Amino acid sequence: MRKILLLLIVALSAFALHLDEIENFMQKNIDESLKILQNAKDDKKSAAQDIFKLFDGVFDYELMAKLSLSKYYQKLSQDEVAEFNKAFEASLKKSFTDKLELYKDQVLKVESGERKNEKRYFLTSSMMVDGEKKFIVFKFYKENDEWLIYDVDVLGVSIIQTYRSQFGDILENGTFKDLLSKLNDIIIK
Repeated sequence: MRKILLLLIVALSAFALHLDEIENFMQKNIDESLKILQNAKDDKKSAAQDIFKLFDGVFDYELMAKLSLSKYYQKLSQDEVAEFNKAFEASLKKSFTDKLELYKDQVLKVESGERKNEKRYFLTSSMMVDGEKKFIVFKFYKENDEWLIYDVDVLGVSIIQTYRSQFGDILENGTFKDLLSKLNDIIIK
């Protein structure tokens, strides 16, 4: 179930928004993404690329990479940061693309937004899965009067926390190079 929801989440990736635009932008692009999926039942890779084009400006992949690597991020050289950011985004998109096969005409609807503080806004959306309402929360932060996504909770589980846990396990007994080599195999469940 989480896999199905994740595919719709990563579908939502990078155009900086103003606060009053978030709900409409997200619902409009979610609806467009669902149409793309319905029309591309046999070509999910192509559908994924079209969906990324809709959202690549809304997700702050670099911040997501930094938060996912936590304390280890500060220890990287500039070249390693660039390499990790690129690998992280590729891993996140690969995970999303892999999960498109699970899509079965579900509908994701924006429910409501809540401003948590001056720089945080959470947008809650829902989807019916097997007769049960499931929630996805898109977490935005404010940067220079524009809002970007820095994390997504799927069924109450943060993507960033999931990655952070997996990265921490790898780095406890391995190196940064080990993490990079394994990054393509990490799948968010």
